[in-house]
Amino acid sequence: MKKKQSKGASLHFPSVPLAQANRRASKHYKIVRDILTDVARLDEFSAIKINLAEIGKNKAELRAAIHRAAKRHKVPLATTSDEKHLYVFRSSNSGNKPQGLQN
Repeated sequence: MKKKQSKGASLHFPSVPLAQANRRASKHYKIVRDILTDVARLDEFSAIKINLAEIGKNKAELRAAIHRAAKRHKVPLATTSDEKHLYVFRSSNSGNKPQGLQN
C-alpha cells in the first residue's frame, strides 16, 4: 500500500470536489429531526407520543438515534415507552419523568 500518491498515477475510484460529495444522513434522520423539533416546542409537562407501528421503526434503534442527536445538539431529553409507543420529553436536571410516565 502506497503512503503517498504521485502525480499522474491513476486512481482506483473517480474523484469529485468535496463540495459535490453528499454528506450521509442516517436512516432515521427525518424522523429524529421531526421529533427534536416537536420536543423543542413542548412545555415542560408534556411528551410527544410516537406510535411505533405507524412509523415502522425499531424502538431501540430509534431511541438510540434520538439520544445521539439530542446529545450532539445539547438538548436535554428523556424517553420512556410501552409496548406500542415511544414517549419523548424534555428532561429536567433532576432526571425525573413527568407525572403519569413513571415505569
